[in-house]
Amino acid sequence: MQGLQRLFIIAIVILLVGLPQFAMAQDGGGQPPSATPAEIIHTVAQGENLYRIALNYNTTVAAIVALNNLQDPNQIVIGQQLRIRPGVTTIEQPAVTPEPVATTPVPPEVQPTDPPTPADTTGGTAPNVPFAYGVDVEVVGENLDMARVAERVVELGASWVKQEIRWEAYESSKGVIDYASLDTLIDTLDATGANILLTVTTAPSWSHNYIGDGEAPPTNYQDYADFVAALATRYGDRIDAYEIWRQPNLRQNWNNKPLGGAEYVSMLRLAYAAIKAADTNAIVVTAGLAPTGLNDGTNAVDDRVFLSQMYQAGVADYSDAIGAHPYGWANPPDSTCCGNNPVISQWDNHPSFFFLETLQDYYAIMLENEDTATFIWVTEFGWGSSDNFPVEVSPDFSFVEAVSLDEQSQYTMRAFTLGRTLDYVGPMFIWNLNDCQVYGLVAYQCYWSMLDPEGNPRPVFLVIRDMINTPQE
Repeated sequence: MQGLQRLFIIAIVILLVGLPQFAMAQDGGGQPPSATPAEIIHTVAQGENLYRIALNYNTTVAAIVALNNLQDPNQIVIGQQLRIRPGVTTIEQPAVTPEPVATTPVPPEVQPTDPPTPADTTGGTAPNVPFAYGVDVEVVGENLDMARVAERVVELGASWVKQEIRWEAYESSKGVIDYASLDTLIDTLDATGANILLTVTTAPSWSHNYIGDGEAPPTNYQDYADFVAALATRYGDRIDAYEIWRQPNLRQNWNNKPLGGAEYVSMLRLAYAAIKAADTNAIVVTAGLAPTGLNDGTNAVDDRVFLSQMYQAGVADYSDAIGAHPYGWANPPDSTCCGNNPVISQWDNHPSFFFLETLQDYYAIMLENEDTATFIWVTEFGWGSSDNFPVEVSPDFSFVEAVSLDEQSQYTMRAFTLGRTLDYVGPMFIWNLNDCQVYGLVAYQCYWSMLDPEGNPRPVFLVIRDMINTPQE
């Protein structure tokens, strides 16, 4: 999320033309549905979607869709009446033999086909890791009790832990690496017993000649490759995966170089080769991209466009997993664009603001490029909430005021559930565990933190802890 607030101000506004047409297909062609004794009738109110309604009645979106024979769960309208069975999570429907219907031939280039059968990934030699629970942590900070942070990770029960490594903090000049600090950091992460993902970003000033706001990659990409190779050589199988940079589709993270997927792959290619030479089993993950509707090529490239450019540049040959940052702003995890909530209309007008839609769009791009076996690693996701915060919220982040602590917990839990059911999603890292401890209440990172400034659990920590530690059916 870092820096995205600037993009909101200049993002392309997607104009919505009218409301989707809704045709009642059941119970008398538009007449209110009748309810059985075990059911109630719910009238859709402004700002509601099926996910919120399902939460209120302890049911599921799938159950409501089945009970009401809805053709599109994203197209419900104010005043529509829905049959609800509180507490019922599945609805069995009788088998129906469809009548034959006349069809219009579809041109070959758009002829529907079955999903391709998964095959071995083109590039990576590392194992393909399926869904797992992960958390983004910060074990570096002034007066931070690193051991206590590790204990919180153990309590949470996540099987993956992610730490951002700011290259500039550890290599003061070419080849001079502060291994003492790195050793302490890796030892702390190791103490959690979780698998470790390092996100390596932020080039030191000696590696480039950029002077200004934001960050820049190194002038010579081999300098970055040499640093990640040094990490892989020293720590070997103690580090399980490396994410190569962070959000390179934003100018503020990629100054002094052309902004585009092909340019990023030029650095990724060298980093991939260097890591594999040191540790063939290490997993190389592409940088999580910033979801943004802006695509001016100067300030940002739309993440979907950027990912397509990466594939055109051969990313499948230089990666084991595709990184993603599918944040939801204040939109529920399984809602899709657009116009669901007028309260947050600024963040409800483009597919970039929707968790599930981002994942679906990425996977569609992967299928287009016949990359059918690689998993998407959700290296950052989450919902911020300013509920009960004694600080004024910046207008750039006012959407956090539309998310209660309960919604933050429920949205995060539902996102994990979605990820577990999608067969193309690998480890998911909730952002973040404890940034509020490091940066304090005045920092925007605190809205997403699972722990408060004193290191005490917020509700989202407790809910996800119980979810992870409860056996799944």
